[in-house]
Amino acid sequence: MTTEPSGSGERLLHMIRLIASGPDAFSLGQFAERAELPVSSVHRLLKTLERAGFVERSGGQSYCMGRELQRLASLIVASFDIGRCARPLLDGLVHDFHESAALCVYSPPMHRGKIAEVAMTPHPLRFAIEKGDEVPLPWGALGHAILAYLPPSEIELILRTENSSPFTGRPRATRRSLEAEFAEVREQGYVLYCNATIDLAGVAAPVFRGDEEVLGSVGLILPASRFSQNSPAQLGTAVHQAARELSRLAGLRD
Repeated sequence: MTTEPSGSGERLLHMIRLIASGPDAFSLGQFAERAELPVSSVHRLLKTLERAGFVERSGGQSYCMGRELQRLASLIVASFDIGRCARPLLDGLVHDFHESAALCVYSPPMHRGKIAEVAMTPHPLRFAIEKGDEVPLPWGALGHAILAYLPPSEIELILRTENSSPFTGRPRATRRSLEAEFAEVREQGYVLYCNATIDLAGVAAPVFRGDEEVLGSVGLILPASRFSQNSPAQLGTAVHQAARELSRLAGLRD
């Protein structure tokens, strides 16, 4: 026995689930019957969903799924598929450079990145990184590759709330020095990071959704002691190419 949703919030969620599950088009009466809610309530809530773009008129008195709901569904699918798309590219980076590679996906509500996929180097000396790890953006290559492409207001919010390094406890770089680095990242398309104090280095490049919105970053993570054994330009070019290919595979950017 199902419990009738109470409150406008629960009813809206209930209706969105029904819209997502089909059919392609429905009348007000048909939808009210499926939702097991009064026609007057359904009509009012459909108006709210219509203003948000979650439903649209489908000729006459019919409704259908709106373009905004379709867009959000596509983004969710892309987020789930992005790790699968990234895996061969990460494996390729590990094969070529014998260092660990990772995909970091940006979470706007948390204002942090999250490791969505990892390919580990077989080298016994390696930096521990696992799927699901959170990535604070003001530190490291993966974070800077994302932060450099966020809107200024969002960068300001993140920098105000992230003041000390989770790795060393030391204060983050000044806003001026970060802005200079971000300009360089946007010019060359990738980030180079090396901190000998904690023996950590990284190279990362942004992955985009559309022409402007950054989805996350792809990068190599390695001990700083091995960073000088590789050409930084070669590492940066390879990571940048992998990030561009991942955007293309996801159907997000040419």
